[in-house]
Amino acid sequence: MTNEAAQRFSSGTAVVTGAAAGIGEGFARRVGLLGMHVVVADIDRDRAAAVADGIGAAGGRASAYAVDVGDPRGVEEFAAAVFEGHGSVELLINNAGIESAGLIWEIDDARWRRLMQINVDGVFYCIKSFVPRMIAAGTPSCIANLSSVGGLNAVAVQAPYIVSKHAVLAMTECLHQDLSIVGAPIQVSAVIPHSIRSDIFRSALREAPTDNPTANAVFAAMQRDNVERGLDPLDAAAHMLDQIAAGEFWIHSDDEMCMAAAHRRGRQLLDLAPPADPRDMLTRMGVPVPEGA
Repeated sequence: MTNEAAQRFSSGTAVVTGAAAGIGEGFARRVGLLGMHVVVADIDRDRAAAVADGIGAAGGRASAYAVDVGDPRGVEEFAAAVFEGHGSVELLINNAGIESAGLIWEIDDARWRRLMQINVDGVFYCIKSFVPRMIAAGTPSCIANLSSVGGLNAVAVQAPYIVSKHAVLAMTECLHQDLSIVGAPIQVSAVIPHSIRSDIFRSALREAPTDNPTANAVFAAMQRDNVERGLDPLDAAAHMLDQIAAGEFWIHSDDEMCMAAAHRRGRQLLDLAPPADPRDMLTRMGVPVPEGA
């Protein structure tokens, strides 16, 4: 952790959504160690409370709040409660998100709507409820929205998630421009994580199982690789908080992998090339290529 991050995030209030597990928990614990009061927000009240208790046990300050970011009224009540209790928010990390597997035409309608409600609408609702209050408070602050390397490129059998992360990236760029127009002292950052250890792939198959064998094999391979080679959430959060503290817009968990993804997208657009052949991805993962593909 750089001195810049230690200074910038040594006080004030941080709000992290989806903070009960994975990278959200990593962010919450790291800013708690730096000295911010952390509002650990998650739909799972018990797990959020456990993370907040852990931050307190490590010498930090934290409170838990149960909120469904896909519920606009709930998010508005959440923002009002945070500002009533703390007066300002210096760091808002919109992290809550879920995954889903399957070919796009096989995705259940309800699952599509729920994923977009959390991954896309949830970021919008938090922006809508927190930004006016942050502007009114007038304190220098930062909003970091979680997109993904999947927000830069297309990936087979993950259409809902990939669409949502492209949307979050576009929303973040628009937020950056809109805040520039009004001259608010709010930095905006787009977080582009690569592989950070979590249960997201296993959770997706548990909550929205698919009968597609290729999708199941891809998610099993991604979960395997995530466990074997994924970054530790605390270490990844420390690296990304360094970049946020430095005022960067593009925030990477793994500089090499994330830059490679950005360059692939850039080359595709410059060459007006079609999306990559997914069979190459399947082969790299050790997933059998379907017959006739």
